[in-house]
Amino acid sequence: MLEIMSDSRRTQAWTAAIGVAALVWTMGAAAGPVAVVTAARAQAPAAASVWSGVYTEAQAARGMAIYKQRCISCHGDKLDGGMGPSIAGPDFMAEWQGRSASDLFERTQLTMPLDDPGKLTPKEVADLLAYVFSVNTFPAGQAELPADRDALAPIRIQASK
Repeated sequence: MLEIMSDSRRTQAWTAAIGVAALVWTMGAAAGPVAVVTAARAQAPAAASVWSGVYTEAQAARGMAIYKQRCISCHGDKLDGGMGPSIAGPDFMAEWQGRSASDLFERTQLTMPLDDPGKLTPKEVADLLAYVFSVNTFPAGQAELPADRDALAPIRIQASK
């Protein structure tokens, strides 16, 4: 059964509700932009090229383990090709110079491994790219290469700094 509130209780309830809403709005307005900017910075690398330390050594080590299990039979011990194309050295750079890490991520995710395309998780692909970057002597950094195609778009593959 509904209880009918008196006018003074209804006024108190509305005042309290408006006060809470104003407080939430104020806190959201103050923290919202900061939280959004902070989240965006955490997801997207600030680096503009592979020379800016866009992966970690630990990530490259995980990538090497995946490479040995899933990629070595086609791309070779030194990533220099065989059944598959070279993914290290001048041949790799001729193919990927000026393109984004996002392009390499997408191609790898959609087409590799050749005998089971599309079965690598985004994290595995990011780890593999970290290994490929390490073999191509791009320096490691403090943050892992993101496992997100959009976050990789700003990173350019360049033969030199």
